[in-house]
Amino acid sequence: MQNAPLAIVLDGNQRSALATVRSLGRRGIPVAVAEAEPRPLAASSKYCKTALECPDPAQSPDAYVQWLHDLNVKNSGAVLMPMTDVTTPLVMRALPRLTQLKTALPSLSAYETASDKFRLHELAQRVGVRVPATRLVSRSTASTVQPEDFRFPVVVKPRQSAMRLESGTVKRGVSYAFSASELKEIIDRSLLDESDELLLQEYVTGRGAGVFGLFAHGEPQFFFAHRRIRERPPSGGVSVLSESVSLPEEGIEAAKRLLAPLNWHGVAMIEFKVDEQGRYWLIEINARLWGSLQLAVDSGADFPWFLYQLATAGKTSATQHYAVGRKLRWWLGDLDSLYLGLRGRDSLARKLRALAQFALPWQPGLRYEFLRWSDPLPALAALRQYTQALLGQRKSI
Repeated sequence: MQNAPLAIVLDGNQRSALATVRSLGRRGIPVAVAEAEPRPLAASSKYCKTALECPDPAQSPDAYVQWLHDLNVKNSGAVLMPMTDVTTPLVMRALPRLTQLKTALPSLSAYETASDKFRLHELAQRVGVRVPATRLVSRSTASTVQPEDFRFPVVVKPRQSAMRLESGTVKRGVSYAFSASELKEIIDRSLLDESDELLLQEYVTGRGAGVFGLFAHGEPQFFFAHRRIRERPPSGGVSVLSESVSLPEEGIEAAKRLLAPLNWHGVAMIEFKVDEQGRYWLIEINARLWGSLQLAVDSGADFPWFLYQLATAGKTSATQHYAVGRKLRWWLGDLDSLYLGLRGRDSLARKLRALAQFALPWQPGLRYEFLRWSDPLPALAALRQYTQALLGQRKSI
């Protein structure tokens, strides 16, 4: 696109950042990738025009905000696109001073409601969206937790996935307790300070599913849906093999009920578990672009482009259509999932079946996330980073 505003993609080591760079770059949009370390994943793409090194937003948030202010001065008209729950709230809080940059983000209060898992739980109950039974626990109430109150396994979630401490921002994931002693150990280990809280949640048996939405000031613009075929860890987590599916009526209705009252602006991924009866249970909302974004782009649901349009023009060209049956495999994540499954509690027969499924290199509609012959270097960069993570030299992507 001639004279298209620059897109500045933050969090360059994220899979979503790479999908965004490829999406926008193919359309002729100049793209800069920012990360706190040299040679980030997304900057290895041929579509990256410039790599920017920035302060670590988790460890040095004040310096990072000052860096954002410097960007604002030097890149008038550019579109700023954060990818994580560390940078997104920092960008939102800095927006009053980022007058020269363009964004398509919800309000900070809406974002905090969606990202705070207990506030989201309360919102879901108010608007009639099905949620698992949930209990809030802190250091002061941990002693009141009684094993007979739960049916194991129990899902243990941090109330906030990214929690700011004096030492920096800590990112945390989900744990699973299979016994009373394991539940106590996870609670004791996971609570970071007196203000920290965890959600103890009923485990919903079923398959993972996602509804992905684009909103403009509370008005739905576009939806996409996928199902998770395999996840890391296998008990539930990040999708490593997923497939685009037709829009589920219950999932779409739940997304509208949750996000429209928040006057949502921009993108969101609503994660569900679908039980044996086909009922949708809300798990969480990712109030930003998500890990399996490349599947949506491959299917014709080009969310980075829609988001860029919303930021620059206030509207999008999105029409409600995409291909179903497309599959995306994150091979390195799938390898991790296999390893965790083989170490887990499953029977030998299930482990052998998992090994056979992993060994299947191709199936109809399947593409590999990093390996694209038209843009091969990100696959090598991802392998390098994965190897370094195994050697303990860096965090895994």
